Amino acid sequence: MIIEPKMSCQCSICGQGLSKYKCPTCCLPYCSLSCWKNHKSKECVPPATNGYIEEEKICPKKYEFETEDTVPVEKLALLENDEALRQILENPHVRNILLNVDSARDPSRAIQEAMLEPIFVEFADCCLKVVEPPTEGD
Repeated sequence: MIIEPKMSCQCSICGQGLSKYKCPTCCLPYCSLSCWKNHKSKECVPPATNGYIEEEKICPKKYEFETEDTVPVEKLALLENDEALRQILENPHVRNILLNVDSARDPSRAIQEAMLEPIFVEFADCCLKVVEPPTEGD
C-alpha cells in the first residue's frame, strides 16, 4: 500500500507559517495570500534556472506512516519521467480507472476491481518496473 507523503515545512517568504502552497512557477513554498503577493512582487522563474535550492532540500518529502511496503519518495519521483508510463496514461480509460480508485470509499476493493482490466494491469506493471526494477535473476 502506498501512502501519500504528508508535507509540511516553513514558509520560504515569512519563515513563520507552515507552507500550505507552492508557487506554480518556481515551487517555492509559502503560507498565505500576503506571502504570495510578496513573492509575486519579485521576479520568479522555474526551478531549473532560478538559483533556489532544489525543492527536495527546501522541504524534504516524508511519509507520515511508513510500512514495509512503503515505496521511497525518491523512487516514486522516477515515475514522473517514465515514457512508457506516460504513454499508458494517455489512455482516458486508465485515467478514469485511476480517478475511480482515488475517490473510492474502499480503495483496496477498487484496486482489486481495477486489476480485472488488462490496461490497468499494464499500468500497475509499468509502475512496478520503475520503482522495483527486475533483477538479473528475474
